[in-house]
Amino acid sequence: MQGIIIQGPTNYCKEIIDCYVGIPNVVFSTWDDEPKENIDYLKSKGIDVIQSPKPTFSGYLNINYQTLSTFAGIQYLEDKGITEALKIRGDLQPNNIKLLLEILKNKSISFLSICKPDVRPLYYELGYAHNSFDFPVDLFLYGSIENLEKCFNFQLDQELFIPPEALIAYSYFQNSNLKFKLEYNIFIQNKITFFAQDCLDNKIKINWLKKSKDNNMWENILNHSSDKNLYNY
Repeated sequence: MQGIIIQGPTNYCKEIIDCYVGIPNVVFSTWDDEPKENIDYLKSKGIDVIQSPKPTFSGYLNINYQTLSTFAGIQYLEDKGITEALKIRGDLQPNNIKLLLEILKNKSISFLSICKPDVRPLYYELGYAHNSFDFPVDLFLYGSIENLEKCFNFQLDQELFIPPEALIAYSYFQNSNLKFKLEYNIFIQNKITFFAQDCLDNKIKINWLKKSKDNNMWENILNHSSDKNLYNY
């Protein structure tokens, strides 16, 4: 049985929530200081809402915020008997979430995409910047409840200038007793899949509302969709 965890602030709830109306087992996992107006609006649309206190330490690029709210949502769905789930940010607007769930069903752990080795250096020491999916992206991912717990069941107590998506992938590998390497072939060997090509083939688009004014996130996928020298879909 599938579920969805919408994670993060509720700033864009009125823009995104109609995408999920009629989809069963959707929970919005957010913070206990979110505007009551937004919480009431979500509930009026039939969406379950759970609110957690924010972590005292945010971590690099708010990694602790992401892992805490996502893990709370995972536990909520697990208690309802959900066996698989899609984790997605609260500022992403999918055009066909029902079809995406059909495509992802029975995938044990699946990220959007990852670049081939040595395409671009990974700047761990000084932080990083990228405008396409060079890493196993943390905006949304899918998997069994057990595997999602392996990804998100951690909090950091120090500032590590490492991409959150790399830490989430690392957590999965460590909790699965696998040797970690941020490389496509290693992911595939360990039965991790990618679903960007599925989205392209089925005309599924994801609008990143937070970035859409100055950077069309989904266009980066479309622009690289035919370049198999760089990306593995």
